[in-house]
Amino acid sequence: LSIALATVLFAVPASAQESLTAYVVHGIDGDDFGLDPALPVDVFVSGLGCALPGFQFGDRVGPLEIPAGTYDITISLADMAMPCEGTDVIALTDVMLPANANATIIAHRSADGSPGAGDQLDLGVTASIFNNDFTATRRGQARVIAHHTALAPAVDVVVSRDYENPNAPGVTVPGFSNPTTEGDAVLSQINAEFRPGDWDVALEVDGATVFGPDTITLKPYTAIYIYAVGDFFSGTFQYLVYAEDGLKPQRSSAAAENKRSTMRRFQRR
Repeated sequence: LSIALATVLFAVPASAQESLTAYVVHGIDGDDFGLDPALPVDVFVSGLGCALPGFQFGDRVGPLEIPAGTYDITISLADMAMPCEGTDVIALTDVMLPANANATIIAHRSADGSPGAGDQLDLGVTASIFNNDFTATRRGQARVIAHHTALAPAVDVVVSRDYENPNAPGVTVPGFSNPTTEGDAVLSQINAEFRPGDWDVALEVDGATVFGPDTITLKPYTAIYIYAVGDFFSGTFQYLVYAEDGLKPQRSSAAAENKRSTMRRFQRR
């Protein structure tokens, strides 16, 4: 529903105006607050209007082509009768969306449950922007891009061919943390390439396993985007996982243009 309405309301012909490509993810579980787990919200973007009504936990929309610029973004509790007129939950001002960027905006819990940037109800929520990497992978490889956006401590991320076998090929990334400040944002996103196949993913604190292992299957020339969301201490902690394929090197500009033409385009009013 959100995608269809966004397309109808804001689809416009391509123009010479500089733009960026955006994805939007709802990463706040209503169970954290004793509400409907789907926690439907409306997303209002200044200059664009009520862009995503009825947006629910776990939803991801995109790609959306948006004119580059500075925006105010307001996330409110969904109101079916009057979309984007409900109680504001997150309100961000002067959000810079630069030209030619490819980014994901995700609403999520703060690292320690304290009010995050834009938190209007002191719920311990906020929103963050991450760069997406849709560049071609190395030959035959797959890409994993993980994000820490949960109410949870810093953890070590272990990716292994066989988590139970200490001699199995694997990688450990220490100090993976929620982006509580802009300066910490680099610590909240991991970008690495792996051989295709099954890989175990686990989280550790001081060498002890605290979550997982869970097995993900990687395919060649595919990116797996993982968002850790929820409340680690109340039992709602989980992964949201999305796949993007087609990361082979382009042989011609025509293929890239064909893919680009499927984007939903937004234009400022």
